[in-house]
Amino acid sequence: MKKGRFTLSKLERISNSRDFQRIFKKGKRIRFPEFTLVVDTNDLPFSRIGIGIGRRFGKAAKRNRAKRLCRELFRLNKPYLPEGVDIVFLPRQEILRANWPKLQNRIQEAGRIIGKKFSARLEKDDQCINADLNRPNKDV
Repeated sequence: MKKGRFTLSKLERISNSRDFQRIFKKGKRIRFPEFTLVVDTNDLPFSRIGIGIGRRFGKAAKRNRAKRLCRELFRLNKPYLPEGVDIVFLPRQEILRANWPKLQNRIQEAGRIIGKKFSARLEKDDQCINADLNRPNKDV
């Protein structure tokens, strides 16, 4: 994805149920009063977002509002989030009552935590990719 653009393309959305299952199985959870993030690395050069919200959250209008807030948080704060991770938002009722600057501070704090937790894994993945590029191709 192009850097510096505040868009959210279809490629940046997690839509495959296998990806959701992988993230919930292998991912690390980061809890805040307004939402929980489940984070796992991906093999892509950009981060992706998914949102998990059930009917017990409330009626459709509340669920849609929470999903819009989560997408907007991700979209506007992509520069603060590391690349190469899948992030699933699990919003709580508090997200509807929280003010916008507080939510932005939370997602930026989450970006720092994700960077620390996954920095070794992300660097290892980069080393594997670089090692594969430097290896001569035996098929030729």
